Amino acid sequence: MFSSYIERPTNYRFIGQDPDEKILLLLRAHPITNLGWIIPAVFLFFLPFFIWDILRFLNLDMIKIPLTYEIVLLIINYLLVLLITFEGFLYWYFNVYIVTEKNIVDVDFHSVLAKNIDVAPLRNIEETASSVGGIMRSIFHYGDVFIQT
Repeated sequence: MFSSYIERPTNYRFIGQDPDEKILLLLRAHPITNLGWIIPAVFLFFLPFFIWDILRFLNLDMIKIPLTYEIVLLIINYLLVLLITFEGFLYWYFNVYIVTEKNIVDVDFHSVLAKNIDVAPLRNIEETASSVGGIMRSIFHYGDVFIQT
């Protein structure tokens, strides 16, 4: 379900799929690409535990903040963590590439209210290219695939 490479998925459909069209591959971005939102979310999650120690270490005079404000700031912080995590997961999970017997489908999820679906028939594909650049991509064996129609 949370894999980035699924062969012959059975319970997946997409808009515009023909009744006899079978999905051969369902592809998502490599899971390591999620570090871009996981690291800030983890940092913000643990920040409230260390903020007073950090302020003391920097010799900043801590102004006494009312407990109500501290609770409100804590709630805002954790809502922000929830938002970053939820949006990051949705973006990874719903940005998919689908290869069928007839088409290649690119589903670009922008937000809960916006997505683009591009369909390219296999007979119209003229050229493909791939690119792997950078240390993380080389270590974890992932890159970009370009399809020219």
